[in-house]
Formats: sequence, structure tokens, C-alpha cells
Amino acid sequence: MRDAPTDSLDRARRDASLSHADLWLRYFELGGMSTALELEGVLFGALEPTAHEHDVLAHALNERFSELGGDHPVPYAEDDS
Repeated sequence: MRDAPTDSLDRARRDASLSHADLWLRYFELGGMSTALELEGVLFGALEPTAHEHDVLAHALNERFSELGGDHPVPYAEDDS
């Protein structure tokens, strides 16, 4: 079963109109170390990201929302606790 933080990351990806490949590229450019396949595993709830990897994903998504003129709706790991 998927947990809420993973669901919110994939929901944010869809809301930001990013494909898995587009999100992975943004994530990788920011220093993310997971492969594209591992990132899909995180988004589908099969893998649990570390706090750092979650934050890199959140940052990539929040940058996209900024480009679209929006807020920063994706919380960072420390914000989830």
C-alpha cells in the first residue's frame, strides 16, 4: 500500500504536468542519485526515499511550480514531521 508522502509526490508530478522522465531529469540535475527506474519505484510506492532524496524531489517539483507561477506546495522531509 502506498503512503501519503509518496502519493503526494506523484500527485504533485501530475499537477506540475511532468512525465516521469522530465521529473527524473530535473531531480538528477539537482544532484539526485537514484536512477530513473528507482525514481519510478518511489513514485509508485515500491521504494521509500531517504529524507535527502525526498527533498531533492520536492525541490525539483517546487521549482516547476514556480515556473508555472504557483506556490511551493510540496513539503520537504523536515516539514513532514
